[in-house]
Amino acid sequence: MSKPVIVIVPGAWQKPVAFEGLVQRLQMAGFEAIHVPLPTVGGTDLPLAGLAEDVAAVQAVLQKLAGEGKKALVIGHSAGGFVGSNAVAGQDNVVGLIYLSAFMIPKGKALLDMLGGNPLPWMNVQGDRVVGVPEMLPQVAFNDLASEEQAKWAKEMSHTATGLFATPSGHEPWASGTPCGYIFCSDDNTLPFPIQQQMAAQLGPAPKTVTLKAGHCPHLSIPDQLVDALKTLEAQLQQ
Repeated sequence: MSKPVIVIVPGAWQKPVAFEGLVQRLQMAGFEAIHVPLPTVGGTDLPLAGLAEDVAAVQAVLQKLAGEGKKALVIGHSAGGFVGSNAVAGQDNVVGLIYLSAFMIPKGKALLDMLGGNPLPWMNVQGDRVVGVPEMLPQVAFNDLASEEQAKWAKEMSHTATGLFATPSGHEPWASGTPCGYIFCSDDNTLPFPIQQQMAAQLGPAPKTVTLKAGHCPHLSIPDQLVDALKTLEAQLQQ
């Protein structure tokens, strides 16, 4: 069976550079891999983009692959799980969706609902955009990286449109026939392990999961182990 193209849907705040290493490693492992820049991250055109524009960006990639006769495996990281959930709706060439320490949001609920209705202490809301509090980002997002790496990647963070956090989800792929799996990050300070587990419970009694000892960004801290985890779940989802 030929390998699907891995389509990476990033979370909030992270620029494409954060995923370049993962894309390269997936390619070395024999996968075609594509990172989809999201319009809500770092956008400057007003009004800022929202969920609909993010979904359209991912679906444009999926539809291009479909036109080439290629299957796609979508990987959603963090808030990218929310975007990916909605983007796979109606896309017949998607063979699965893997949540990477990501938000699995029930239909009708928004990201903000999953945060308890208010932005978290390390989120700085500036009108139509949200940024991370610089002093808190290293330990929130990059706690398993060396201090120099923490500083490097914290500087590579951008803003995300506020509207993304308030828009309800319109699709539950795990309840609509799309094979889904979850990669847990046990040392995650952004989306704590117990919250990941609560959301992954929606996958049913025999979920396909892998647990990594990592913070929120294993694509930066343990990329080789992440590739192995993705290979494991890709094989399971294709069974």
